[in-house]
Amino acid sequence: MQGRYDSGNSGVRPGSSSLIGAVLSAFSSRGYKIANYSDVRGCVDFVAVNDDEKYVVRVLSNVDALREESVEEFVRLAGLLGATPIIVGERTKRDSLQDDVIYRRYGVPVVTVATLARILDGDVPTSEVYNGRMLVYFDPDALRTARQSKGLSQNDLAQRIGTTKDSVYRYEHGYPALEPVARRIVSILGDDVLAPVRLFESAGSNQSKGVFSFRRAPWDIFVAGAKRVALSAARGVVRRKLELLQRGKGVVHDYYAMIVMSGIRVSVSDLHVPTISEEELQELKKPKDIVRRVEEEFE
Repeated sequence: MQGRYDSGNSGVRPGSSSLIGAVLSAFSSRGYKIANYSDVRGCVDFVAVNDDEKYVVRVLSNVDALREESVEEFVRLAGLLGATPIIVGERTKRDSLQDDVIYRRYGVPVVTVATLARILDGDVPTSEVYNGRMLVYFDPDALRTARQSKGLSQNDLAQRIGTTKDSVYRYEHGYPALEPVARRIVSILGDDVLAPVRLFESAGSNQSKGVFSFRRAPWDIFVAGAKRVALSAARGVVRRKLELLQRGKGVVHDYYAMIVMSGIRVSVSDLHVPTISEEELQELKKPKDIVRRVEEEFE
């Protein structure tokens, strides 16, 4: 177990922006269950799940306002849930974000609302901005087959698109091309040779297991195993913490409980919430033991 039981939930985002509403609509209109934390200053705004996909979402009008320390917990949560982390925004300090393009901040995909909707419909863009340059991705097998079907060698194609044979070789082995080169390839071979951008390499089934502390999440401790438990320390505004825990049940975690802290006098008996003492939590080393302990109170 790492760190201290320290909630990072001080402050509430003022108002409900049209951008947040648009993101909510994109998910809810497609049947996603949503845990909404957009009124909390923390590492996550939404967790959205359906039968096949899970997303952990940040919403920032200006994506340059993102801080690396917040992204670390954001990505950690995505790993614990087997979800894709994604940031939805409108602009940087200099420019508006384009639709149908993937951007990156600290390795996490950044998209507009329109691009998010396209992704949720299974149509991931083929273009990505990297270091200020627009890159386009290819399906290596489709590119090779299309070139050969036209009777072109790698050198023939290179001459027609104004690049080298080595570059064509790299495109046929998974490397992206600059957007002007990609346009020329598509004009010769068609757009079936294009491939979607990989959104996030670690998303999917590579879930971590263990007991993890968070400082900028709607909980203090997250227990990940076959089932998941979110825990918050019973201090400060306890009713607010409980309400945040309740939001996530069935979407982010299976169970929740309040940690009764040593030496801190806070009554939770009237809240009808499962509790676990700080000492007991320290003794229960394995995630499955913590889950079983909290599960018993829910039953």
